[in-house]
Amino acid sequence: MSQVEPLATPGHGPGSPVLESGEAVCLFAFAERAGALRRLPPDGAPEHRIALHLVGSVAALIGIVPIEEYCGVDAERHLTDVAWLAPRVRRHAEVVEWAMRGSPVFPAPFGTLYTSVNNLGAFMRAHEATIADFLREVADKEEWELRASVQFDSPEILDQLACSAWPEWREMSKGARYLRLCRDRGALLEFGRAEAAALVSDFVAELQPLTAAIRRHDPGRRSDSGAAEPIARCALLVPKSSVAPLRECVRAMAVCASRQHVAVALSGPWPPFSFRPDLNAPN
Repeated sequence: MSQVEPLATPGHGPGSPVLESGEAVCLFAFAERAGALRRLPPDGAPEHRIALHLVGSVAALIGIVPIEEYCGVDAERHLTDVAWLAPRVRRHAEVVEWAMRGSPVFPAPFGTLYTSVNNLGAFMRAHEATIADFLREVADKEEWELRASVQFDSPEILDQLACSAWPEWREMSKGARYLRLCRDRGALLEFGRAEAAALVSDFVAELQPLTAAIRRHDPGRRSDSGAAEPIARCALLVPKSSVAPLRECVRAMAVCASRQHVAVALSGPWPPFSFRPDLNAPN
């Protein structure tokens, strides 16, 4: 059985979010019903109202939005308009992060819409057990992101790299070195990338005892010819009690990595987007 109840907050009257013509339900996140949020996030657009939709042991944090902004020809234009998109994505992230402070959350991607509260309720009933299991798994945990990049942007760095890759490098004349670099520069850079990736992989393995789970992501591509080249990106699910030692460990790793021209950065905490089960996958 499902029900909808408003979130209590000073200055907001009671009332269930009954959809009017032209409105849709925007899902921010699922949370535990037992510890369900009882105050509204800070006011903001684009949602008209915020409420909790309760199904069994799970609560959905939802907002009511104008459906025409997300569907049809106008929606296609909006999704390519940074001025329209950016504040809504930012607002979505703010609400999910706010919810995370009061409960474990199963975050929904921006733009997760339902045409009615009943449709959302049917989805929640179908996946209640999976959602509840996930919420238990991420209780008292946060997602952090580890990124690593490398930049071979100076003759000095290339020289150090060549010493590692080619044992005969130091005995070669300047002319021979120049010709070797012209001929094998691509192979040398590949060697450097592989060494950097192996170094980061070892670092990530050292972090494993401080994490509940690790997900490796595509590191992405260099944005321009002068930028550092991404070589690794990992999501870390970290117990809150392990955050301080994890950050200290990453700081020490960053110092060590910098000696090999690898930059390591840690960011977070974030809602556990990277660790959600796929609710649309076949059973």
